[in-house]
Amino acid sequence: MTGIKVFATLDEALKAGFVMFDRIPEGYLVRKDQGNNYALAIVKLKEPCKN
Repeated sequence: MTGIKVFATLDEALKAGFVMFDRIPEGYLVRKDQGNNYALAIVKLKEPCKN
């Protein structure tokens, strides 16, 4: 089993086929539709999102 993929930028995740799913304090939760399930990944930004 592999760990969760962590991207440094949202652009990097989008280029890998992921779409933004949710905003989290550290950045974004992204997912990729794989037919029967979703692959999840995190975009961990250097500066956390401010709400």
